[in-house]
Amino acid sequence: MVGTVFFTLAYIIETLLKYRLRSRIVSSGLTDEKLIKGLFASKADNRYSTLKWGLILLFAGIGLILLEYIPYEYNSPLPYGIEGTFIALGFLVYYFVVNGNPSARQQE
Repeated sequence: MVGTVFFTLAYIIETLLKYRLRSRIVSSGLTDEKLIKGLFASKADNRYSTLKWGLILLFAGIGLILLEYIPYEYNSPLPYGIEGTFIALGFLVYYFVVNGNPSARQQE
């Protein structure tokens, strides 16, 4: 509960500060076309953010499910290794999905 409230407040504050920064830059007379596009292109750059976190959480969940069926000692580092491996696999799948998409390569 506390984490949800914290992240919600942080997101709201971040959004307000970004808006104020953009407003000040535009009102100061900086009209460079590249700068304006860069300021308002943040949503386009985060197109794959949901995919990334979805894949990471999916693979993390698969790792946790697998840990339920693998016997290990209480002080064993095995659970950390398995969970870390599955999270890394989630990142790798995301990387290959995004780099396999031709429109993602044109964005860079």
